[in-house]
Amino acid sequence: MISVVLHAGPGVDDYTLHLANALAEFTRVGYSIDADQLNRYGAALDPKVVPIVYNRPRRRNLWGFQEMQKLSGKIRKFNPDILHLQGDGVWESVLLRMLSGLPLINTVHDPVKHIDQRNWLNHALQRDAIRRAYGWVVHSENLRERFARSFHVNSAHVLVHPHGILDYYTRYAPSKTQRGKTILFFGELRRNKGCDILLRAFELLELSDWHVIVAGRGEGLDDERALMVRLGERLDFRPRFISDAETADLFSRAGIVVLPYRHGSQSGVLTIAAAFGCPVIATRAGSLTEFVQHGKQIFFVEPENETDLRQGLLTLAQNESLRTELGRGLNELAQAAWNWNGIAERSVAFYKHILEG
Repeated sequence: MISVVLHAGPGVDDYTLHLANALAEFTRVGYSIDADQLNRYGAALDPKVVPIVYNRPRRRNLWGFQEMQKLSGKIRKFNPDILHLQGDGVWESVLLRMLSGLPLINTVHDPVKHIDQRNWLNHALQRDAIRRAYGWVVHSENLRERFARSFHVNSAHVLVHPHGILDYYTRYAPSKTQRGKTILFFGELRRNKGCDILLRAFELLELSDWHVIVAGRGEGLDDERALMVRLGERLDFRPRFISDAETADLFSRAGIVVLPYRHGSQSGVLTIAAAFGCPVIATRAGSLTEFVQHGKQIFFVEPENETDLRQGLLTLAQNESLRTELGRGLNELAQAAWNWNGIAERSVAFYKHILEG
């Protein structure tokens, strides 16, 4: 039986939790998990998964070298055949050097860095993690071609599978809820996410009984303070960490979930919305158009087009049956095509392929 250790870079712990649980049905799994994240996800972790606990340092924490040395020792003791990295970061680069010689698989969630993450350090860290890997995982065929071309890797060593459904949050869903007239933007407030475009589109939307909820941390709206004041009570602004229970409540009640992205590779928010059967309106950004169809599982609009987004929101707000149909279609697609059992089976076959090669 193949033995694997999963390690999550910043921001992909929920994804890694789902993958670890699914892989536990097929192989021996260790999960290199930050202590705070273990407190958060521990009750949801499959008993067959072995937690390898450490304290995740921030970039400037010099004690991170000692912590990575301890973690590398724990991983060596687990004695995996493969280390499967999710994402990249400063301390991930340090850890990979300490685990030199251990075959590495790297899931590259965003082969093209987001607008506000494009700097020499982030690009260097990404290239370092990619260069050290024996195989890679991306989330669409389009991304595989782009990734192989950009980083000069053998496409035969690149596995494609969709971003799995993040149904962990449904465990916190309220027992009785009803979708309200709310437009939900959820996630980190970064420029590429386009929340400012949503607010400008919503300001001119003549729907007095609808309001917008913006929930997530970040500084992407610092230049939109005047607009936010004008929206007044039509805007519910929650610029903070959103707990798992609050996340479940937001998606359970959302009338429309909006992904107004300027660009991106894929969307974890979409897979949370799918788990809750939410109707979603999104821009044609990244690989989304490969997985979902306009009018069946999603309502697409053009990126960076306030008029198109405003018209799309108006169409959905005025058509409850369409919202219901889209939410049902997205949930059914996710349950069938984005399920973690299939992802785990393909991952184990890929591990064997890489080890044999």
